[in-house]
Amino acid sequence: MRLEQYDVRDRAYGAWHRAPSIRRYLHATQAESLTMVDLDSVLFTEYDHGAKVPLALVEVAMDIGQEKPAGVLQQLARLADVPAYVALYTPAASDNPANPNWADIESFRVKRMWPRPEFGWRILTPTQWARALVQIRGWQMRRFEAREAANDARY
Repeated sequence: MRLEQYDVRDRAYGAWHRAPSIRRYLHATQAESLTMVDLDSVLFTEYDHGAKVPLALVEVAMDIGQEKPAGVLQQLARLADVPAYVALYTPAASDNPANPNWADIESFRVKRMWPRPEFGWRILTPTQWARALVQIRGWQMRRFEAREAANDARY
């Protein structure tokens, strides 16, 4: 196993994603609906709060110009049949107003890893990434709500 590159993990994304921070970019109800769980300090799972249904996997890291290998993320997403993204963030020069312990986020470099992996990166503002998360969650919730249960007549 490789050694850690940094002694302290940056928590800017976790602070940015919390409702008091992300509501700067979304309606309050949308901000409150964005729930995630941190799986290993860099892999986040967007999920439906009520049913605890995983909706998307997002590997997050500070953007230091890296390419960010994500083969395991792709395989997890394929097996779970949920979309997966890598989101690299550039810290802002100012603190997050909702949590001044961490820097705010200036921009994101995002790539879809599953399905239909993207080969290039998209540069998004915090508002664009927040809205994309809401859109991804909406697509997934509609998709999961349309499924029949395994004990339905057709199975």
